[in-house]
Order: sequence, then C-alpha cells, then structure tokens
Amino acid sequence: MHTEVTCPAGTVVGVTRDGARWFESVPYSRIVGAFDDPLRVEQGLLIDATRPQPGTASLSVTTPDGARPGDDLPVVVWIHGGRYEVGDHTETFMHPEAFARAGVVLVRVGYRLKFPGFLPLHTDAPGHFRGVADCAEALAWLQRNVESFGGDPTNVTVVGQSAGAGIALWLARRDHYKGEFRRALALSPAFPRRPFSARKWAARAALSTPLTRDALNALYRDNPQKMERGYQRFRTQYITDCAVGPHPFDGTELAQVDLVVTSTRDEFINHGAALDRAGLGGAFVRSAGRRMGLKKGTAGEYVAAVKAAGRPVAGQFNSDALIRRWVDEACEHAPGNVWQAEFPAGTHSSELAALFRPGTELNDWLLGFARGGEVGWEVYRRRRQAWRVGEGETHDPLGYLRGCF
Repeated sequence: MHTEVTCPAGTVVGVTRDGARWFESVPYSRIVGAFDDPLRVEQGLLIDATRPQPGTASLSVTTPDGARPGDDLPVVVWIHGGRYEVGDHTETFMHPEAFARAGVVLVRVGYRLKFPGFLPLHTDAPGHFRGVADCAEALAWLQRNVESFGGDPTNVTVVGQSAGAGIALWLARRDHYKGEFRRALALSPAFPRRPFSARKWAARAALSTPLTRDALNALYRDNPQKMERGYQRFRTQYITDCAVGPHPFDGTELAQVDLVVTSTRDEFINHGAALDRAGLGGAFVRSAGRRMGLKKGTAGEYVAAVKAAGRPVAGQFNSDALIRRWVDEACEHAPGNVWQAEFPAGTHSSELAALFRPGTELNDWLLGFARGGEVGWEVYRRRRQAWRVGEGETHDPLGYLRGCF
C-alpha cells in the first residue's frame, strides 16, 4: 500500500509493509558530473520512493507506521562499509522494520564509491572527499526533512562499519562536523595506510587520462566501462589495504562529539593463518611491516608483545594494520568523550548480526544508545578502560600496538 510524506523536499511516496513505512532511494543531492561535488537538491518535488535503486547516491528512510511530524523519534543513520568500493544503501540486513517497530527512524545512506567518491583532485581542499561530502549532504537533507517523517533532527546517531565507520569518523572531524548528528558508533573503522599522493602514479597509469575533474568526468560519461576496468587494475596494487579512502586519520582533528569506537579481536586473523601455521608470522611482520604501516625499528617489539599474548603473529598483524590501530588512534586522541569496545569472538563484520538482530542484548544496547546516548561503561580516557563484549571491562586492550604504527 502506498503512503506519502510531505516535507520541504516535496511529496515523497513510499510503501507500507511489515508494520513500517518504507521510502526507498530518495535523492538527497544533485550531482552534475561523477567527479563534481554534490549540490543541494531541488525542493518541492514529487518523489517516487516506492522502489529501491541500487548504486545511487540516495537515501532510504524507514519509519514506524504511525509516525507523524512532531513525534521526535530518535534517528539512526547507517553508513555501509565495503572498502570504499562496494556496498549499497538498499541493503536491509540491519532489519529496518525492527527499528521502526522499536520507535526509531532508520536511514540508510548511499554515497559515491571508488574513484568518483575518493580520488582527490588537486583543486580539492585538504581532507575533502566526494564520498564523504555525499554523506554530509545526506545529513543536511535530514536536518531539513526528517521531522516530517516523525524523526527528531536533534537526536541523530550515525552508525558505520569498516569504510562506513571511517566515514563516520571523518564526518566527526572539526572541519566537517556541523552538529547534524549528536553521537556516532564507529565499528571497526578502516582507512588507507598511505595517502593518495603516493598512489597517484598507479591511478594515472590505470586510467591513461589526466587526473583532472574535466577529464575524469568526460571519461566516466563517455566510457564508464574503461573507468571501472581502470579502477580494478589500480586496486590490484593494494590488495592488503583500502585502495582509496580518506587519509590521513588523526584523532586530534576530531570535534567534541560523543563516539563509541569498536573492533573485533580477530578482525582479519584468518588472512595470516598459513604463515602462522608455518611459523613464519614474525618473519612476515619484519619483512612487510614497514609497507603495512609499522614504524621503523618497532617490528621486534610488536612481535614480542603479540607472542606474549599468545596470539598468532601474522593474523594479528593483519587485523591491527587494517583496523585496530585506527581504533587506538581515535580513543587516544579524540578531544571529546570516547568509549572503546572489543568483540572478543568473531572476525571483521561478524558483530553486525547480533547488533542488528532484534531482541539481542547488543541490539537493545544500540537502541538505548540511539535514544539517549547511554553507553554503559567508563569513558576511555579516564583509565583506558574498554568494554569486552560479553566479558566485562578490560584495561587498555590495544596498548600492545601503541607506538608501533
């Protein structure tokens, strides 16, 4: 059954099912060229939001069936992960209808990926990435319109995982933060280890075109298949890293916004399993460590610490180099309130099933966090305390890697 919401953006036509109102793939910006910055979308339109449109920089809103303007329901904004190159806002594994039944407005945001979203241009301001700018424009759209869907624009929680968590933290930087969300949950944030300037040669060679806005817009418009083939050639140079994405992440540049930052203990531990079985984990770290972010002269200290903890060296190093170092960076240096949590069982993304499954302890925690910002354990900075999910408080679980990256 069709349903409508009238808001400053216009009349948005969605559907009602599963006890919720679904508004799919609503355009929140106007993009002239693939490598242009997003512009504010026209207002007062008739918007068909009855069907999802994968691969678009748009957003989907799911609300309780009876939600009306003025209900002031908490709003959760989900930013998907996928190495800044895959993923889509039309994914529904997070059970949007369950959020609606719990009295929460869930918004899933799509943004530009790969080169269109994250290839910096020489005319861009430092720290500017179009994929992040897309998400910022989505947040601005929500400030203007979410109240008409029953949401509270002053109670917005941003939740992201992996690349999505990286974007959430980037939006929380002082040069990006505009007060359009109250708090953020960054699950296993991922960032490239090297700046794009160190990879520009590979992009230029893969695309065989000047890396200017006009040239890239023309290539994407006239031969998108060549653009895609070029990206795939480019990314093969960086298979152990995010090939693109915001860089460099510096926790001191964050605004004073409440953050919960998490990791799983075994993020990518399976990626080093063969080396660890062969007893070559230490040799791997010593030979590849500098390329993967270790500081000069710290390989021995790092290997000794991991062995002392009884952990597989190569697998732990992959997890730390790709994810956990960034968690430590945020928790050590964020100027605002930050809380750290660790999921002791499972690998990268494994926590999502329990976090979004209705009725689980983790899902109840997420709903409580979104409603009122209650975290339930001590702020990290006081004593470097963290929460080990299912086990209780723990002291400084990432201390062994600090100073090595």
